[in-house]
Amino acid sequence: MTFDVDLFLRALASPPMLWGAIIALLLSVVVQALSFAACLPIALCLNSQRRGRNAAAQVYVWVFRAAPLLLVLLLIWNGAPQLVPALLKANWYTPFFAATISFSLVTAAYMAEIMKGALRAIGPGQYDAAKALGLTRIQGFRLVVLPQALRIALPSLVNEFINLVKLTSLAYVISLREIMAVVNDAIAASFRFVEWYCAALVYYLVIVSALMVVQSAIQKRLG
Repeated sequence: MTFDVDLFLRALASPPMLWGAIIALLLSVVVQALSFAACLPIALCLNSQRRGRNAAAQVYVWVFRAAPLLLVLLLIWNGAPQLVPALLKANWYTPFFAATISFSLVTAAYMAEIMKGALRAIGPGQYDAAKALGLTRIQGFRLVVLPQALRIALPSLVNEFINLVKLTSLAYVISLREIMAVVNDAIAASFRFVEWYCAALVYYLVIVSALMVVQSAIQKRLG
């Protein structure tokens, strides 16, 4: 059996594949935003001198960095309705919602480690400088410390986003119609593996390459 170039080209241009790519990117953007919002307080707790907060944050990071993402996906999608049967009838409990929660829980743990390191790289003198300007500690963190920490963390956060785009391919196991779900359905109907897998590879290559260009531009801008 030879490689069917015509099928490969049709796979590349098929609307379901294009829509699958949009779903993957949308999921990645939503997860990145939620994870960033969650990782900041977690990172602050990791750097906190208060034992209770520090311990709770460390347990969270330990659990979700150790747990395989696929396992978290299955627990949220299949396990949660077993514990809360009402979810089976909830219209909002969709594969996209379950994937968003699962990916956010795991990604926030990794991003918290990134932000923890970035915040520690900012010396205590920055807080003193903010205080000398008449800023409160919260204002000093928001206006002085956080912008500098983001500058340090940004390349790593972009790299985390690139990894996240690739990891969205796991969401097909809970029937989210991203790229790999479309590919698997097409293969089941046609029994043509190579053409569809190669089409998926091209999509990921294009998306990730574009993001790597953005990452390179950010790194050059930051010096």
